[in-house]
Amino acid sequence: MYVIYLLRFFFTLVAACYFSFAAAQNITFDILNGEDKIEVPFSFTHNFIIVEVRLFGMMPMNFIFDTGAENTILFTRQFADFLDVKYDLRIPIIGSDMSRKLYALVARSIEFELVGLPTQKKDILVLEENPFNLSEITGIQIHGILGGSFFKNSVIEIDFRKQKLIFHNPVTFKAPGKAYSRLNVEILGNKPYLKAKSTLMNGTEADLKLLVDTGAGLPLLLHNNSHPSLVLPEHYILGKLGFGLGGYIEGYVGRTRKLSIEGITFDNVLTSFQDISEAVTMGTIWPRNGLIGNQLLLRFDVIIDYVKELMYLKPRLRYNRKFKMDKSGLILVAIGPNLNNFMVQGTIANSPAANAGLVRGDRLVRINGLPARGYSLDQIHRVFQKRTGKQIKLVIYRNGETIKLRFDLKDLI
Repeated sequence: MYVIYLLRFFFTLVAACYFSFAAAQNITFDILNGEDKIEVPFSFTHNFIIVEVRLFGMMPMNFIFDTGAENTILFTRQFADFLDVKYDLRIPIIGSDMSRKLYALVARSIEFELVGLPTQKKDILVLEENPFNLSEITGIQIHGILGGSFFKNSVIEIDFRKQKLIFHNPVTFKAPGKAYSRLNVEILGNKPYLKAKSTLMNGTEADLKLLVDTGAGLPLLLHNNSHPSLVLPEHYILGKLGFGLGGYIEGYVGRTRKLSIEGITFDNVLTSFQDISEAVTMGTIWPRNGLIGNQLLLRFDVIIDYVKELMYLKPRLRYNRKFKMDKSGLILVAIGPNLNNFMVQGTIANSPAANAGLVRGDRLVRINGLPARGYSLDQIHRVFQKRTGKQIKLVIYRNGETIKLRFDLKDLI
């Protein structure tokens, strides 16, 4: 299964309306109600940090904890309408390829609870129409994203091993010990950026500014045209990097020979490459060369101090282990009320799945002899990341009949 690594939405808001929304946000750090720290549990699914939130104490919903998003966004307007939420502004949102325009509604002073923290009154954006099929892509129900406007004046610790977020009071927070590397970050639009150095496969080096993005399930994404030294490697595949307002976002997947962050080095980093068009930047200076996502961040204990603009990283055991990738070439989505039916959305050209004859619309019935509905999308992902040469046996359903297929996993890049 070729994983949809990136769920970055590339929202562009009309500046005047957006400014009035952002300016109205409460900048007082009050989410701890006087406590020094509070722990918030999360689940880590499909390389995303999923937290439970409630509006007005009702309707538990799954939000992606997203340091790469500026605002908190509810995808499903029906939930807000059911709670009789009132809207203040209607803001146009433009897709990353400028092919589709949607609208978001500004809802102010909403009783918003991140489960584990006291209830807060927050401004949020509510999409008039939900263009995303995130549940199909991730295999779990996703209702929105929790962006930087919620936690911008805090110190946040991300413990991937214990699957918890720790919100620290910035007044009483004490910097961690020598086991952590301290990095200066820049907070722009409620989003943290750090400096890094890359060595491409051709040996070219480049100094980079990267967004720290927990809303991205990939290791590294580079914008080819943001720096003269950023070029595609010799070996790459054309892939779907994510899903935006205009549909799937096309790009390339290859590897970067080396990535260094404050002396911490990674080798042969799985990397997505994408051009940023003039339409997206609207003629402005694009603020970054790319981003780092959860597949890289989970190799650390992470602390982000939004107030002092600092970041602390403690490498975990085997932090520089090989970055794994799908070896089947299958693009799958989860369908059905329980999201436990799996349909082929497409295949990578010349991949094992494509050469075996799998096509869009095929439904998986059995995987290596076991019922497919007994798997989660994450579990299928792990099956297709196993050793090169491992044989995969599938039973699929197509046009009213079941068909047996098999292929051997292989490295795609």
